[in-house]
Amino acid sequence: MPRRVLTFLLKRRRLMVCTAAILLAGLFLSIVHFRFYGHLEGIYVLRGKAGGFQVKDDLVFGDEDRLLLALPAQPLFKFLRGDVGHAMGITRLDAEWFRFDGSGYVRSYLADGTSFLMCFSRFIDSAGLDTKGLFVGGGLPFDLENDRRASMNESGMAYFNGKEWQHVWCNVNESIASWRHPEIPIAPSTWRFLGSSVRKKTGDELVLTSSHEVDIDGTPFRIDRIASFKAGTRHTTIAITISNIGQIPAGYYYVYGDEPWVGEYGTSAGNVGWVQDRLIKHEATINPLHYGWAGYFDYGNDAAGERHDYSGVANFIEWQAGLRPDLVYFSNKIGTFAEESARVPLASDNNRVVFLQWGPRMLSPGQSETIILSVGMADSNPVTGFPVKPDTSGTLRLLLPYLSPDA
Repeated sequence: MPRRVLTFLLKRRRLMVCTAAILLAGLFLSIVHFRFYGHLEGIYVLRGKAGGFQVKDDLVFGDEDRLLLALPAQPLFKFLRGDVGHAMGITRLDAEWFRFDGSGYVRSYLADGTSFLMCFSRFIDSAGLDTKGLFVGGGLPFDLENDRRASMNESGMAYFNGKEWQHVWCNVNESIASWRHPEIPIAPSTWRFLGSSVRKKTGDELVLTSSHEVDIDGTPFRIDRIASFKAGTRHTTIAITISNIGQIPAGYYYVYGDEPWVGEYGTSAGNVGWVQDRLIKHEATINPLHYGWAGYFDYGNDAAGERHDYSGVANFIEWQAGLRPDLVYFSNKIGTFAEESARVPLASDNNRVVFLQWGPRMLSPGQSETIILSVGMADSNPVTGFPVKPDTSGTLRLLLPYLSPDA
């Protein structure tokens, strides 16, 4: 009899322990949510957006404010690889690209010890969705270089001058829309991601691709993107091929632009527009047939009452061979602009924008069009300090062979 009682009590205890374990596991899972990217950059514990906690294997740009615990993997990986420093005077590329979700970064090291960072789809857009593919935006994996990303300048496209990071381009504002309803943009985060690839990779050259599909007025469009990079340069050249893969003609608008916050992340103060032959101090459109590029210069806009005591960093966007934009404008707000004759100064504290627009354009079934852009940081005239567009022919030549149908 005592043995039966003891056996019964032991079974009951095991049942209670199992029940308690199940309840604790349920409670744990109810307050802890996992987001596994597959990047294996470490273990990061964050405050949940709706309460509780979130555990990730990578820290996406903008998550830092919710971070509670970081166990980055890069220091361990570097130790196991036995990484060594690289000598000054040597140009090289450093890149990490995840084909399965079309995200990563490219860094171009210059011979003078400076470097240029380009991040792609390492951010969550304004709708709270992950972007996948060759879309500029985001920051480095947390603690990649033991700098713990202390400066938000080190995001999007950014320049390290040997002492500090300077911001060049922010997360791109890019979208496609129906020719009937241009007011309803279709953001890249909602496009169907079809995959990405590394078409070429050496110590000096890199070619990446990503492919997407989106429905416009019930007609499927395919969008293929190719980006090329060369060591020692501070830009990339991107080809965007838009194809009607449906059965009926359909039309689209395409938009590429940014409020780039040149010089310092989070502020447009000091940013003044520039083109080949002059500064753009007021809201304006420019003729894309007459001009070949545009950008912002962190110089100070005297039309907005600013002094010329800013960083001097400048960016540029160049429309290459291919489909020229139908509209290029500088403004204080996305989607609207005044004519230059109205003399509206570029004076917004955080929203001085430059935008390129194509359309409305109609494509027949099977028809394709290709936009080619070079985007990056401008050089500086050593005498005047004013921006100069760099030679982009190298990245353009590298990209062109991959546009052929047989590539």
